[in-house]
Amino acid sequence: MADELNLTVWFHPSMQLPVKIDPEAHPFKVSATNTVVELMDKCEEFFEKKTAELGTPLELQINVLWNIKDHKKALNPNDKLGMHFAGTDSFGVYGDIQPAVVKVAPRAEEDKVPVTILTGFLGSGKTTLLNYILQEQKEKKIAIIENEFGEISIDDALLKQEKMNMAEKIVVMDNGCMCCTIRGDLAKGLQEIIADIKKGGTIDAILIETTGMADPVPIVRTFMSSPEITADLRLDAVITMADAKHLTGRLDDQVEEGKVNEAYQQIAFADKIILNKLDLITTEEAIAVKDRIREINAFAKVIPAIKSRVRMSEIFDIRAHDMCNFVNVELDKEPEAAPEFSQGHGGGHEGSHGEEEHGGGHGGDGGHGSGSGHGPAAGTGHGQGHGAKEDSRHDTRVNSFSIVKEGEIIPRKLSMWMQMLGQLPAEKGTIFRIKAILAVKDHPFKHVFHAVMDVSDEDDAAAWEEGEKRVSKIVFIGKAMDQPFLRRGFEAIFEE
Repeated sequence: MADELNLTVWFHPSMQLPVKIDPEAHPFKVSATNTVVELMDKCEEFFEKKTAELGTPLELQINVLWNIKDHKKALNPNDKLGMHFAGTDSFGVYGDIQPAVVKVAPRAEEDKVPVTILTGFLGSGKTTLLNYILQEQKEKKIAIIENEFGEISIDDALLKQEKMNMAEKIVVMDNGCMCCTIRGDLAKGLQEIIADIKKGGTIDAILIETTGMADPVPIVRTFMSSPEITADLRLDAVITMADAKHLTGRLDDQVEEGKVNEAYQQIAFADKIILNKLDLITTEEAIAVKDRIREINAFAKVIPAIKSRVRMSEIFDIRAHDMCNFVNVELDKEPEAAPEFSQGHGGGHEGSHGEEEHGGGHGGDGGHGSGSGHGPAAGTGHGQGHGAKEDSRHDTRVNSFSIVKEGEIIPRKLSMWMQMLGQLPAEKGTIFRIKAILAVKDHPFKHVFHAVMDVSDEDDAAAWEEGEKRVSKIVFIGKAMDQPFLRRGFEAIFEE
């Protein structure tokens, strides 16, 4: 049999091609050793390319192929072409034609519009911060989504504009920022914002304001389970605005049995905490409040502020929920304390700290803390958990702790342990959030894991470098967690 074949396609008339293709002008030069399925692939590729050239991009899925000399015999896709064709034979095809799907490469995480969730209690200073973003700051063009049941309208004068189906569009400010109120389904409202951006709107970031008592988890869950949103947007961080003068009282509020204090929950889920109104308390009180925050969440950077003034770089583009960025930060380390929370800062905050100039410097300086939000800690004792005594089997408060271990994790054991965490018995506590970088045996990449309540995701990040120690790190934030139980479980998944 000849090694090379020049075959001509014949499209079954019932397919009713919407464009005119001349098969004689496009013979298929193939080898007799090629298979029937390889000829099908070549024909489908030709059809897609030709219809695109003719202005009607279409896709062809061939169901049946045969030699037109024997139209009753459908060919086995795995047969060699030389078994059924010779020279310049023609082959018939029948299949499904549909519009071509435009293949668009997914956007890199860093190219997506970052979305920040801003939460905090009534009177914490959220509205002041939002007004500052909308009216005064010049660093970024930000779209603010205000919850319909928020504590107060940003400014009643700004809320007078025509409604959209799911979002109410508000006046675009002189600094390029905009504001809208989401009504109903957040996901649909965000899609309308995306559509507006694609029409030419220039937005650097989106900020979603929650109500004073709102739990940020449903919004986080929306982002972790809605690919139609995360194709263009990425959840950047959860920011909690805290009133330095009243936070301790909020944390001490008595709640019903079985319920979580909302103030605890807002601190626990935060990636950064803006400790506002420092001009109303003394240095010693500021240190005590910061330490109380650390007992709950040891891994969120605490930003000092007066009159809600902070640099935009402190609350946007943090990448706290970008799993591939986990490897670029000290996941298990407590951020360095800002000078305002260190002994020897000098006198009380009352008096001179109430001046407007100093208010801008507190949050606007950007020099407080570690800069990255994950600087080295000075002996925090994460292994025993924050706020927990070493001999305490259970800590009934909301708190956090981390585990660091060198070695390689057995994949099967990891899977079983993760399934167990998803069905953790009530007596073992409630896990709010997990962040992890894992060294999995025989896997060249650092495996990252992120969970918020009942929603989780995992991915591969950077490769392990040659000679790099395979160290796994995992961070837990939750309530009444049985830390020894979780620690033993984590250590048991490693290769002995």
